Amino acid sequence: MIYLDNAATTKPNEDVIQSYIQMNTQYFFNPNSPHTAGVKIAHLIDKARDNIKQYLNLNDKFDIIFTSGATESNNIALQGMAQAKKRFGKTILTTKIEHPSVLETMRTLEEQGFNLQYINTLENGKLDITSLKKLLNDDVVLVTCMHVNNIMGQIQPIEEISNILKDYPKVHFHVDGVQGFGKVNLNINLVDSYSLSAHKFHGLKGSGILAFKQAKTIQPIIFGGGQEYGIRSGTVNAPVNIALTKAMRQMDAQMDSNIKLLTEKGKEIRQFIDQYEGVLINSPIDAAPYILNVSFPGVKGEVLVNAFSKYEIYLSTTSACSSKKSSHNETLKAMGLSNIIIEGSIRISIAPDLTNEQIEAFKDAFDKVYNEVKELLKYEL
Repeated sequence: MIYLDNAATTKPNEDVIQSYIQMNTQYFFNPNSPHTAGVKIAHLIDKARDNIKQYLNLNDKFDIIFTSGATESNNIALQGMAQAKKRFGKTILTTKIEHPSVLETMRTLEEQGFNLQYINTLENGKLDITSLKKLLNDDVVLVTCMHVNNIMGQIQPIEEISNILKDYPKVHFHVDGVQGFGKVNLNINLVDSYSLSAHKFHGLKGSGILAFKQAKTIQPIIFGGGQEYGIRSGTVNAPVNIALTKAMRQMDAQMDSNIKLLTEKGKEIRQFIDQYEGVLINSPIDAAPYILNVSFPGVKGEVLVNAFSKYEIYLSTTSACSSKKSSHNETLKAMGLSNIIIEGSIRISIAPDLTNEQIEAFKDAFDKVYNEVKELLKYEL
C-alpha cells in the first residue's frame, strides 16, 4: 500500500497509541474528582497545556482548550466570538475557500442576523489583500481564514492580514491551522485563536485544541459542568489529550527535517507529473509542499481514484469532508477553474516517511493510469 491521502488523515504514531492505552488502563480517573488520583490527572492535564503552548511557541496571553477536533474548535471560536462581540458590530469576513466547518458556521451566523461578507480569492487561491482592505470597516468584528488550504495547499498571508487588522482592534482574527502545523512555519502569536486536529499530525481522531487569547472573553456555546474554562463543558478526556500532546511534541521536534523532506519529495512528484501532456497541476508553485492538486480534464476524479486504488495507491478527489457532496468543490470554483478541470481533479498529499521506493512505484502506477485514460483527456479547455 502507498498512502497519499495524508491531508485527510495521518497514520497515528505507535507510541501515541501506547500513551492512549496506558492512560486508559492506569490513569483513567476523572481529573475533576477531588481524590488524590483525580488531582494527579488534573496536574497532568495542566502540564500538557503548558507543553502545548511551548510547542506552538505561544505567549502567556493564550489559553489551551481541549476539544474533539478542529470542527468543534472552529465552531466554538467563530460562534462564541461572534455572539460575544455582536454588541460592537455584526459584520463577519471569510473566504469561499474555507473548510466546511468554517463556511457552514459562518452561514449559520448569517442566518442569525450577522452580515457575512466574502473576501475575494485570487487566481492562485490566495486571499486578496486589496479586497480585505475594502471590506474592513468599524462594523467588522470577526475575520477568519485557514493557514494552509486543504484542497490546493495555498499558504495564506497570515502575517500581512494580522498587520492590517492592527488598525481594527475590536476584530477577532481566527485561523484554522489544521493543515499547517508541523509542515509550514507560522508565528501563531499574530492571531487571536487557532485550531488543530490531532489526526492531521499522527495523533488520534476525535482530539483537537483551540488556542485562544484570553479565553474568558469568549461566549460559551456548550454548557454544563464548566470544564475547559467554562467554554467546553463535559468530562475531560485525559487519555486523548495526553496522546495529542505526545503527537504534538514529536511533530514539533521533527518540524525542520519534515519540511525539508516534504519539500524534496513534493518537488520530485510535481516535476514528474508536469511531463504528462494534458494533465494540469492546479496547486501553485509556492503551495505547501505536501499537497498537490492535479487535474485530468475529461476524466472524472472518482474514476482516477479507483484506477489508482487498483495499484494499492490511495489518494482522494477533494477533501474527505466534501468529497461525498455532488456539487463542485467551492475552493476550486473560487479560483475560477472550469467544471471540467474541477471534475477531473485529484489530490495527492504526502507524509515525510514516504520512501524513494514508494515514489518510484507511484510514478509507475501514474504512467499506467495515464495510458488507460489519455484518450479521454480534453486538451482544448
